[in-house]
Amino acid sequence: MENLEVLEYSLHKVDVKSAGPVPMALDGTAEGLKTYTELVLKDLLESPRSRFFKFKDMDELVASSLVTLSKGADWKAKSNQIARKLYDVEITVQDKIKQMTNVKAGGLLQLKVKHDGCLKFVLIKIDNSDYLDEVNLSLKSGLPTSKDRLQKTAVITFNSESTVDEVIVSDSKATITEYWYLSFLVAEQLQDSETNTKNAFAAIDNLLSKEVKNVSPVDYWFLRNDIINHFRNESSLAYDDLVNKVKSHKPETEEFKAKFGSFVEKFEALPTTSPRPFDTQFDLEPSVIRARIVRKVMLDSNFELRINGEVKDLKSRISASKDEKGKFIKIYTDKGYEEFKTSEEK
Repeated sequence: MENLEVLEYSLHKVDVKSAGPVPMALDGTAEGLKTYTELVLKDLLESPRSRFFKFKDMDELVASSLVTLSKGADWKAKSNQIARKLYDVEITVQDKIKQMTNVKAGGLLQLKVKHDGCLKFVLIKIDNSDYLDEVNLSLKSGLPTSKDRLQKTAVITFNSESTVDEVIVSDSKATITEYWYLSFLVAEQLQDSETNTKNAFAAIDNLLSKEVKNVSPVDYWFLRNDIINHFRNESSLAYDDLVNKVKSHKPETEEFKAKFGSFVEKFEALPTTSPRPFDTQFDLEPSVIRARIVRKVMLDSNFELRINGEVKDLKSRISASKDEKGKFIKIYTDKGYEEFKTSEEK
C-alpha cells in the first residue's frame, strides 16, 4: 500500500471467558501478523463507512495512552493497558447481557502507522469466526480474513504537535456498537444522529429533484419511495448499503438510463459534496424528516395525488397508460375502489 508504513504492531486475544487479555504478538516479527495486518488495513482504508468523533476526556486511558505513544512511550506497556481496558469493558457489557447473548471473543489489533505523512493509531476489534480445520476435520475458532468479518474500528490521527486531529469510528454492522465508542474509547459524535438524518435526507432529496425529476418523473418517484422506505423503516444508515440499493435500481426510461451512471456517482459522493455534509454511518431519526416526505402530484385542476410517505410495492400498485379516451394512471387500491365503484360493478 502506497504512503503507508506500519511502525508498531500488537495483537491481543480478548475473551470474557478468560482471566484477562492474552498478548499474541507485541511486534511485527511474525510474518503472518504482518500479512494479516496488510489485508485488514487495506480493507479499512478503502471502507466507505465512517463517523467522526472526539474524545470526551483526554485523561481517559485510551486517549491519554495514544498521546504518550505519539511522543514515543513504550509500545508494549501501553498496548497491554489498552487491551486490558477493552477486556474490562467487555466484562461489564457481558454482565449486562448475559441473559440474552454473549460478547464475542476476538482479537484486538493495535497499530501505529504513518499514512499520507500523518501519524495514526488504528484500533480494531475483530470477532472470531468458526472454521473447519482441513487436517483433522475439527471445528475451530479464529480471526477471519474475509471482507465480511465482523469488526469495530477506530482510526485516530495526530498532528505534528502530538494533538489529536481526527477520530474516525466505524463498524462492519449497520450500527456502531455503543460500548466500543462510549465505554472503551470514551468518545462522542461530532454530529448527532438528528443532524445526520436531516442533512442526508435533504441532500438526497435535492439530488433526486435536480438530476432525476425532470429527466424521468417515474424514476424519481420510484427512487424517492425506496429512499423514504429506508429512512422510515431502518434503525440505522450505512451509506454504502443505500448506495448499493440505488445501484440496483433499473431505470424506467431511456433518458434516465443514459444519465444513470453519472447520477450514481453524484449520489455516492453526497456525504462530502453536499452543502451540509453527513457521516456515512449513523442511527436514523425519522421524526426529523417527516415534514419533507409529503409530496403532491397535480393530476388535473382541483385534482391531486398526495403522497404522505413510503408506499409498499409502489411499482406494482401504480402505472401509467393510455387508451382511446386519453392518458391515465391506474392505482390498485381496495379503499379507492369502494369509494368510486358504480352499480354496474356491484
